[in-house]
Amino acid sequence: MIRRCETESYPEAANNAPHHLQYHSPLILNERSAPMRIGFIGLGMMGKPMAVNLLRAGHDVAVVNRSQGKVRELADMGARPCASPADAARGADVIALCLVGDVVVESVLRGEGGALEGAQPGAVALDHSTVHPEFARRMEAACAERGVVYLDAPVSGTGQVAWDGELTVMLGGGAHAMERARPALDAVSANARLMGPVGSGNMAKLVNNMVKDINQLGVMETLVLGAKWGLDLGLLVSVMRSGAAASRQLNRIAPKILSRTFEQTSYVSTNIKDQGLMGWMIGQAGMELPLRNAARDSWQRAADQGLAQADPTEAVKALEREAGVEVKGEMRSDYGRTASNPEETLDDLTAALYLAGVFEAFTLAAKLGMDAQAMFEVMRTASGASAQLERAAEVIFGGEPQASAPASVYASLYEPVLENARREGLRLPLHEASADVWRKAGGGDDAEVFARALGLREDAAGIRLRGA
Repeated sequence: MIRRCETESYPEAANNAPHHLQYHSPLILNERSAPMRIGFIGLGMMGKPMAVNLLRAGHDVAVVNRSQGKVRELADMGARPCASPADAARGADVIALCLVGDVVVESVLRGEGGALEGAQPGAVALDHSTVHPEFARRMEAACAERGVVYLDAPVSGTGQVAWDGELTVMLGGGAHAMERARPALDAVSANARLMGPVGSGNMAKLVNNMVKDINQLGVMETLVLGAKWGLDLGLLVSVMRSGAAASRQLNRIAPKILSRTFEQTSYVSTNIKDQGLMGWMIGQAGMELPLRNAARDSWQRAADQGLAQADPTEAVKALEREAGVEVKGEMRSDYGRTASNPEETLDDLTAALYLAGVFEAFTLAAKLGMDAQAMFEVMRTASGASAQLERAAEVIFGGEPQASAPASVYASLYEPVLENARREGLRLPLHEASADVWRKAGGGDDAEVFARALGLREDAAGIRLRGA
C-alpha cells in the first residue's frame, strides 16, 4: 500500500495553480520497506501516535516514557518497553525523540542513562522536538562525538493527522542521514523535506507555526465578531470553509469551538514557548512583524487569564470575555456560498488576514536565507496551509493571483467593521494589524495591491522576495 497526501477542503487552489506550484505528493509508505530497529523516546500527544504508526509499519520499536501507562499500552501492541533512553537506543538504527523543550532533550540525550550512552556508532538521532535552532546545532556536535548523526526533524500536525501518519516533517541535516531514516519518516509522515543544515528544520517549523498561530487566532477573532453580530456561526464556518478563508486551522478548530468540546491536543503554554523561539529568529533578522506580534500578545493574554495549560482553542474564551459573547453553534454541511453579506464579508477579511501573515512569514524566511520554494512545499501540507497560501505563492513566485475577493476592497471592507468593533470595546488585534497592511497597500488591480502589500514587508526587511 502506498499513501498520498491530499489537500483538505481547498482543492481548487492547489489544482488550479501553475504546474510548478502544484503539490505532487511523494510516494510515502511502502509496506515492503525493510523494518528498522527504532528507539522511541517520548510518548506524549504527538509521540504516542508516531510510535504506534512505526509499529503498524512493521518496525521493531523500543519505547521509553516518563509515565508507564503509555509504555504498557505500546508494549501490548508489540513494542519493547525499556527502562532508560540508553536501553532504548542500544542497537537502534534510528533513535527518535519527541519531547518538550531544550532542557529535557539534552537530559535524555546526554544525561546519565541518556540515549548516547547506549547508541551505536552510525545510528541516526531523529529529534522531532521543537527546539532552539542553535541548541539543535549543539546536539549535532554532542552526537558526533559518539559517532551518531543528528537530524532536527520537528513535525507539524496534531490529533487525527498524527494518528493517520500524515504529519509534515521539516528536517535539518545531511541528505544521506535523512535517506537512512526514510523508512521511519515514511511511517509517520505525508511530507518529509530536507530544509538545509541542522537547525533549518526548526527554523522552518517556527515559520510555519507563525502562520498557524496567525490563522488560528484570526479565525477565533472572526468567530467572536460573528457571535457579536448575532450570526448563525455554523453558516459562517460553512461559508468560510468553501470560500476564501478555507484553511487547515479553520477545519481543525471551528468544530471544537462551536461544540465547546476543546479536546486537548496541545497547550497555550507550548505556543508561548514557540513564540519565544520565533522572537529569537525575528531578532536575528532585525524585523518587526505586526501580525506575529499580535498573535504573541494574544496567547499571553489567554495565559494571563488562567488558560496556560488549556488547549489553544480555549484561548477563544479570553476574547469571549472581552466581547460578552459565547461562540457556539451547529456545524453545517451546506458548503454553498449562499450566505448574506455579513458572512461573506467576514470570509474575505479572514482571507486578507491570512495573506498578510503569509507575507510576513515568507519575508522572514528569505531574510534568514531560507529556501522560499521549500518553505512553501512544506507549509502547504502543514498546519499553516490555506487557500490564501496558494494565492500568495502566485505573487511570490510569479504569476497572477488566483481569483478571490479583489484585494483593493480589503481596506474598505475593514473600515466600518473595525470602527464598529472599537465603538463596542471589542479588541481584534490581528484584524487591526491586517487592516493596516491593506490600508497602506492602497487601491488598484490585484497584482498592484498584492505587490504593494508584499513590498511593505520586503522594504522593511531590505530584501526582494518576488521571483525567489
